[in-house]
Amino acid sequence: MKLILSKMFCGLFVLVLSLSGCGTGEPDPASVVVGGQAPSFSLASLDGTTVKSSTLKGSVVVLNFWATWCQPCMSEIPELKEFAASSKAKVVGIALDEDGLKAVKPFVANHGINYTVLLGDQDIFQRFNGIGIPYTLVLDPAQRIVKIYRGPTTKAAIEQDLKSIGQDLSSASQVPVKSGLDAVSVSK
Repeated sequence: MKLILSKMFCGLFVLVLSLSGCGTGEPDPASVVVGGQAPSFSLASLDGTTVKSSTLKGSVVVLNFWATWCQPCMSEIPELKEFAASSKAKVVGIALDEDGLKAVKPFVANHGINYTVLLGDQDIFQRFNGIGIPYTLVLDPAQRIVKIYRGPTTKAAIEQDLKSIGQDLSSASQVPVKSGLDAVSVSK
């Protein structure tokens, strides 16, 4: 009887630990709000390398979730390209296309996207509390969320956000990194 109770207690203990998310260290998607810490990620770039969010710490980052089939995203891409070309902030696009590299790589080349593009999925989008795309987060150097855009944004709006936190990062001479409020539902 003691053995059975002991096994039941151990089983219950393991179940409680697994359900509590012990050790994940990731914020609840509901905590992805202005002032909160951005969730960490590790995603493949178009050239096959892995980019970890920890490598972006120390830089202001404009993190943009989008897809090749998203019409509102198309209006935002020229704005992000212009911002990337004239700013020291890092622009990182996370493409949510189901066909992944097959769809995204030629699209990026055909549209002359001059900022880093990573391959994402529904899991990463949900961890960032995404609902529809385009979805953009402006992150400070400590990776705290400064602004959230649910729908298209503009270069001018992002520049204003950076000025409001004392991060005027305009630089006409910057060489862009190249790598690999209507919102569209991500479920295609």
